[in-house]
Amino acid sequence: MASNISDRSFPGVRKPAEEARPVRKKDSVATLALRHVTGEHVSPKHLLVITSQLAVMLTSGCDLVAGLDAISRQDSHKYLKSVTQDLRDTVRGGNSFSKALSKYPHVFNPLYVTMMKAGESAGLMKNMLQSLQIIIRNQMRISSSVRSALMYPAILLSVALTAVVVMTTFVLPRFGGVFKASNVPLPLPTVILLSSSEYVSAHWPWFLAGLLALLGGLIYLVRHPAVKPLIDGWILKVPLIGPVVQLTNVCRSIQSIGMLTKSGLPLSDALVLTRDMMNNTHYWAFFDELHEHISEGKPLAPDFSNSTLFTAMAGQMMTVGEQTGTLPMVCLEISSFHEEELQSRIKVLTTAIEPIIIVMLGGFVGFIAVSVILPMFKIASAIK
Repeated sequence: MASNISDRSFPGVRKPAEEARPVRKKDSVATLALRHVTGEHVSPKHLLVITSQLAVMLTSGCDLVAGLDAISRQDSHKYLKSVTQDLRDTVRGGNSFSKALSKYPHVFNPLYVTMMKAGESAGLMKNMLQSLQIIIRNQMRISSSVRSALMYPAILLSVALTAVVVMTTFVLPRFGGVFKASNVPLPLPTVILLSSSEYVSAHWPWFLAGLLALLGGLIYLVRHPAVKPLIDGWILKVPLIGPVVQLTNVCRSIQSIGMLTKSGLPLSDALVLTRDMMNNTHYWAFFDELHEHISEGKPLAPDFSNSTLFTAMAGQMMTVGEQTGTLPMVCLEISSFHEEELQSRIKVLTTAIEPIIIVMLGGFVGFIAVSVILPMFKIASAIK
């Protein structure tokens, strides 16, 4: 299926600056790094494990406090162990489970907390936990597919950069001494290469500091509220990358709507939670406007059909789901179909990236080879 993304603006979607609700605050890179260092980072895998364990315990008839106590005693993750112990003590003290979860927003996101709150109100906590298992597992599968596909290009690029650093800082300076001692006029490529190598070798601390500053500045700029919408829109239009990002967001958002409504949450609440899961500001604005339309009593499907953020098939099937009253089932079918297409798109992206990196690496290696070999021919001629 071809992607709907085009170079025009996204119809039916307000600009993020006009959003009715404020954009959620994301943790800074420094905060995320600090959590990894201090051991306070909880991966989706760990979250899935405790969610699955708690679901099994509640299904078997175990009460919530006892289940949390059992999980806290056997958990190997030190920070998560302390979190579950605090959850147990908070619930034992008479507070609701959802209120206890809300104390740790970096572990339990708003979706998790709201589903638990709905489960407490309806007496369906085990059903909500089972639904959360599916949501977390599916999101992990999508993220894992993207990471796995990009792993080989990332390794190849790392090896290439390492080779470049070794050549420019250790190997080329030795050749430079030989070439200068021969008093032979050097070709332009050799002069450029040796000058660059000498500069990097002599000023590498400043060079490294500059690169880190540039990287930090780029990260800050990309995350800035005034710039992020532009970056998000540009990414959706990049060939090969755009369709992958689009399908990832389609799978994540429509699957969430399906799981949340299937679990008994009102559609309006499901849209709010789905909006908060999105990482792209254009999808935030889309779900903001969609939430307003639903609150006004308008149908769901036209927004999906008129937006280029979603595929034409998704809009058509959402229409069928609304008309037949089977929206949760249809949403899950849409997500399942698009997840298969996402896998194909990822393979295409990987296939395209690998030769690009190889050509770039080959071009640099060829430039170095030519720059080193040409002076050798001149030195040999001079000796004769």
